[in-house]
Amino acid sequence: MAGHPRKRPIWRGASVVLALLSAAASLAGCGGKQPDAAQVLRVGNQRGGTHALMLAAGQLKDVPYKIEWAEFPNAQPLIEAIATNALDLGLVGGPSFLFAYKNDQRLRAIQALSGGTKQEVAGVLVHKNASFASMRDLRGKAIGTTRGSVGHSLLLQALRQSGMKPSDVRISFVAPTEAVAAFASGDLDALAIWVPYLATAVLRHDARVLTYAHRGTSSYLFQVTSESSIKDKRALLEDFSRRYGRAQSWANSHPRQWGEILAKETGLPLDVANYTAEHMRWWPVPIDAQVIESQRVAARDFGTGGPAQNFDIARGFDASLNTDPTAKGKPD
Repeated sequence: MAGHPRKRPIWRGASVVLALLSAAASLAGCGGKQPDAAQVLRVGNQRGGTHALMLAAGQLKDVPYKIEWAEFPNAQPLIEAIATNALDLGLVGGPSFLFAYKNDQRLRAIQALSGGTKQEVAGVLVHKNASFASMRDLRGKAIGTTRGSVGHSLLLQALRQSGMKPSDVRISFVAPTEAVAAFASGDLDALAIWVPYLATAVLRHDARVLTYAHRGTSSYLFQVTSESSIKDKRALLEDFSRRYGRAQSWANSHPRQWGEILAKETGLPLDVANYTAEHMRWWPVPIDAQVIESQRVAARDFGTGGPAQNFDIARGFDASLNTDPTAKGKPD
């Protein structure tokens, strides 16, 4: 996403205007039926994300309501905007949702997308010429990641799989663009990051993937909204989620076309965009017991450094909007 996390106050200032738009839109009401053209759906967009994908797949044609897009550098400020009613919806990784839900249990995940058990959207990177052959070789080394991100979750998984603790390495929590810059300058020995930042590090800064930390379970993305947005804009949220599911299914089978449009819409170099499109494959799936249990497991992975264990993550999911007939099952 274009932008920088230090610009976060802009979104808080904009929340007044967006709240007024939301209030005006809610007067029309959707009545749980068809989307109302007088309503506005405010959608958060991360770099390489929702807007470009839906545009590429033709899913922004003939939308029977207005969509207002807001750009964010990563998931944390996007979810904060949802929590403060400055935004209605945004796509985030499972770890980001867990961290946010711990602090605000009015948030709801209404759509799930699975990356399968061998997802390569995020990884632990090291310098190409470094001698590191396994996570154990990183003992005492500096590793950069973004707190509460899919990279953070993956790093903790990788450490645990190697019989290590977070205290065995030096973790620096920084924004993704800053993490890549620090890695490129040699200030970090390793990087736990996701595409397109992972692609940039590999293609521009001589990084190589040390591990994807696969653990035999699927990784997930979630469309996240709030209780108030569900109450006021249910039909819009359901329509948008279906469109996004169709867009992602299209991208899975048209990675080259998706990469070209991703580059055009985001300003990413074409090779970075193509790498991202090839690795960022997700499938719409039902919100079911398996999805919810996966998040309980993820919460345990975070341990004391992550979401608390004394809340019911199942209440953070609303499957009543997850009625997309294309969401049939999880990939291998």
